Amino acid sequence: MERRTFGVRKMSIKRRQQRPHSINIELWKHQVGLYGETNKIYTSEGSSHAEWTAFSKSIHLPLIWYKTTFDAPWGNDPVTLNLTSMGKGEVWINGQSIGRYWVSFKTPSGQSSQSMYHIPRYFLKTGENLLVLMEETGGDPLQITVNTMSITRIYGTVSEFSTPSLLSRENHPAVHLRCEKGKHITDIEFASFGNPVQDCRGSGQSCQGSCHAEISEFVVKNACLGRRKCVLPVWANKFGGDPCPRIEKSLSVAAICG
Repeated sequence: MERRTFGVRKMSIKRRQQRPHSINIELWKHQVGLYGETNKIYTSEGSSHAEWTAFSKSIHLPLIWYKTTFDAPWGNDPVTLNLTSMGKGEVWINGQSIGRYWVSFKTPSGQSSQSMYHIPRYFLKTGENLLVLMEETGGDPLQITVNTMSITRIYGTVSEFSTPSLLSRENHPAVHLRCEKGKHITDIEFASFGNPVQDCRGSGQSCQGSCHAEISEFVVKNACLGRRKCVLPVWANKFGGDPCPRIEKSLSVAAICG
């Protein structure tokens, strides 16, 4: 690495009707970090000392700082920042970094690897929350939105031969279901101990296989309905015995939180 060359290698100033003036041999200095970081313009105090320009039309400029304010969404659901319209950079909320983003980095299918970024609710005030971004490659900040996420459907599937969790007190593998804080399990959409379809995460799918314990739904409802979380051991005795000997069995459950 010490034999590689990094940084500015060629630079010239172009003048009208004159030959470009080379400044390759001038003394260059390298500064680590940004002026905005040094002066903490992502905080309320630091941003008050910076000069900001208001705009109302989309601008796609690299290496630029953006600032705005927003009110905290009502309720207790998790809050996310939708940065689909941005490129690459870092975000601060009320002076706290929520991390770097790289929306312009695409998966093989052409989709952004991540576009929603979590904002911890304890970072937020009721109103006038300061949002500051440092955009490196260019994006449209006018399309940024603050959203809430609500998980209403949860799903779990575990094989009878799976290794029990190290945190579990059970000796048998188990399906662990848990709703968000403030919600509880209101319905069991699907439950099957046997050989259900491998992936039953889609809503409304018929996932029952050729082997199925008839009391699966009754057992799961009895253990989970009305509770925020429940644990379901994957054990044949819990479901009235082995419904199909010599076949590897799993327990799959899809539940609704409300």
